[in-house]
Amino acid sequence: MKLKQCGKCGNKTMMLSKVRGPFPWKDFSAVTLTQPLELLKCSSCGELGYRPKDAEMIDRSIEATIRALSGMFIENVIAREKCSQLILAAHIGITAEYLSGIKTGTRTPGFQTFNFLKTLAEDASAFRVSDPLFQMDEILSELPKESYEEALKKLA
Repeated sequence: MKLKQCGKCGNKTMMLSKVRGPFPWKDFSAVTLTQPLELLKCSSCGELGYRPKDAEMIDRSIEATIRALSGMFIENVIAREKCSQLILAAHIGITAEYLSGIKTGTRTPGFQTFNFLKTLAEDASAFRVSDPLFQMDEILSELPKESYEEALKKLA
């Protein structure tokens, strides 16, 4: 097999290697794949080299990773919090239909939604804080029941 020359260091040490990333993708700064890909990698400097078919393969793999992780995050939060998809969607600020698409893998979430799901899955206290009524409950609990006008001013 003829070795390819590295575009960064110039050595002829580019060989197929299993790579997980991280890869930048759309508005994600770094995605590490759940399944490695075989890509050209310089054994001297670590630079990746891409063949024409690699871009599409990397794109599909990144999207599959994001979809799989998102589905796992949703399942973990629903199981831990014993809530419905509708309640979880309200916490995130998306529709239940969109959340369902993410859970089934037919939709790919954007960076913000992915990170929100990841935070909710990894930090049990984040679910309560993300409750749309949490702020109102906190404000009202600090006030005497007669002071609803004051509460409305704080909320406004």
